[in-house]
Amino acid sequence: LLANSITLTPGTLSVDIDEKNNDLYIHWINVTTLKPTTHHICSNFPQWIRRIAE
Repeated sequence: LLANSITLTPGTLSVDIDEKNNDLYIHWINVTTLKPTTHHICSNFPQWIRRIAE
């Protein structure tokens, strides 16, 4: 989810299909203003990088 959150362009979506259960999962980003969204997504990067590097 984090990878999609930082790599999707606003207005695009990712789709996954669970063929076993016949479920369709759609993840999309609806952004009205860029700056608060960028801060919200990127503000936790140092924390995640430290956790991954440990």
